[in-house]
Amino acid sequence: MEVPSRTLVVGSAESYTSRPSDSDVSLEEDREALRKEAERQALAQLEKAKTKPVAFAVRTNVGYNPSPGDEVPVQGVAITFEPKDFLHIKEKYNNDWWIGRLVKEGCEVGFIPSPVKLDSLRLLQEQKLRQNRLSSSKSGDNSSSSLGDVVTGTRRPTPPASGNEMTNLAFELDPLELEEEEAELGEQSGSAKTSVSSVTTPPPHGKRIPFFKKTEHVPPYDVVPSMRPIILVGPSLKGYEVTDMMQKALFDFLKHRFDGRISITRVTADISLAKRSVLNNPSKHIIIERSNTRSSLAEVQSEIERIFELARTLQLVALDADTINHPAQLSKTSLAPIVVYIKITSPKVLQRLIKSRGKSQSKHLNVQIAASEKLAQCPPEMFDIILDENQLEDACEHLAEYLEAYWKATHPPSSTPPNPLLNRTMATAALAASPAPVSNLQVQVLTSLRRNLSFWGGLEAPPRGDGAAPQQQEHAM
Repeated sequence: MEVPSRTLVVGSAESYTSRPSDSDVSLEEDREALRKEAERQALAQLEKAKTKPVAFAVRTNVGYNPSPGDEVPVQGVAITFEPKDFLHIKEKYNNDWWIGRLVKEGCEVGFIPSPVKLDSLRLLQEQKLRQNRLSSSKSGDNSSSSLGDVVTGTRRPTPPASGNEMTNLAFELDPLELEEEEAELGEQSGSAKTSVSSVTTPPPHGKRIPFFKKTEHVPPYDVVPSMRPIILVGPSLKGYEVTDMMQKALFDFLKHRFDGRISITRVTADISLAKRSVLNNPSKHIIIERSNTRSSLAEVQSEIERIFELARTLQLVALDADTINHPAQLSKTSLAPIVVYIKITSPKVLQRLIKSRGKSQSKHLNVQIAASEKLAQCPPEMFDIILDENQLEDACEHLAEYLEAYWKATHPPSSTPPNPLLNRTMATAALAASPAPVSNLQVQVLTSLRRNLSFWGGLEAPPRGDGAAPQQQEHAM
C-alpha cells in the first residue's frame, strides 16, 4: 500500500492560504473608494476657497517641505515654505490642515499644515533623531572615536534636517536636551570608556552648568496683518523739517499713484511698545505703564488693532508713524512692516540740507546727523527697500515697482473681488490720514523742496569758501 506524498498536501495547503480572501479584497476596495471620495471632496473645497476672502495672515518661523508620509488631504497640493515667508490663510480644513497660499506671485491655494500638525511632525522628528543618536552611540561604544563624539559634540546644536532626509521641517532640537541624553548614554557605557574619559576630562563638581541657555519654544507661525504696513524711515529723525518734507513728498506720490488701492494713516501712539512679549505677558504691563512713555498700552493696543483692521481690506496700508525712526523698533512686534529707507549717502549733503532750513533746524544738526549715521550702520537686510536715488522721480518709481510687485503677490488672478469692508475702512482711513487741506499742504511742500532743497537736480552751489571747486551733482536723496 502506497503512502500519499506529504509534499503534495503541504503544497496545496500553502497555495490555498496564500490566496487573498474575497473579504480582504472587498475591504481594500472600500478603503480605496473612501480615500478617493475624501480626496474629491478636498479638491472641491480647495476650489471654492480660491474665491474666498483672506481670513488672516501669518509669518512663518519654520520651513516646511511636504513628504508622502504627511497625510496631505490631496497629495501634491501642499504648500512648501521657508522661514520668514508670509502665508494668506483662507479657511480651516481640519485640525491638521488649513487652506491658503504663499504670498508670492504665481502661487495658488493649497494645504498648509496647522500648528498642531507641525508640532506633531516636530515631535516625530525629534524622536527619530534621538533613536538614531542612541543606535549610533551603542554601535560605537567600544571604539575610541565614539568618545570624541561625546566630548566634542555635546556643545553643538543639531543642524536642521533637509527635505531629502527622513524629516521635512527646519526645526532645531534643544541642545540642552541633547546634552542630557548624551550624559545618560555616557553613564551607561562600558568600563573601558569610563577609564578613558576619566583621563581626558576632569571630574565634574556637582551638577554641570549647561553651555546653552534653554530657550523658549518658538511657535511655528506669528499672526501678522493681511497686508504688511508700509513704514518710512530716514533720512534722519522725524519731527525735523528735512525728514518730514521728504517723507511727505513720498506719501503724496503714493496717494496719487495708488489711488483707490492705499490707505495712508497717521499713527501718534508709540507702536514700538507693541512687542509680542509685552502684550502677551500681563505682568509686564505694569512696568510699561509706570515708565515714562508717551503712550499707554491701551492706546498702543488700540492702534495695532486699527492697523490690522485696515489691512483686512487687502489694500496697501502706509503708516505715518511719529515715533518710528529705526527698523529695530518694530522688529519684535506683530506688524511685520515693509520698511522703506530714504537714504542720503553723503553726510555733507544732509548737513547742507539741514542748514538751508534756518537756525531753528541748524541748532539740532548733531542730533539729526547722529540719527542718520545710526541708520547707515544697519545691515541692508533690516530694510525691505532702500531709496538712494539722486532724483525724486527715480526714487518714487523704485518704490512703485516694489509695491506693484507686492500687490500682484497678494492679489492672485483667481482671488475674490475687493473686500466688502473696503468702503467703510477707506472712509475711516481718509479721516484719520491727514488734516483737511491736504492738497494745499503738499503743494507747499513740493514747492519748498524745489526751491530750497534743490530736491530734483542736486545742490545748486557749494558752500562758501569752496568757490574754486567745480559745482558737483551730489546726492539729493
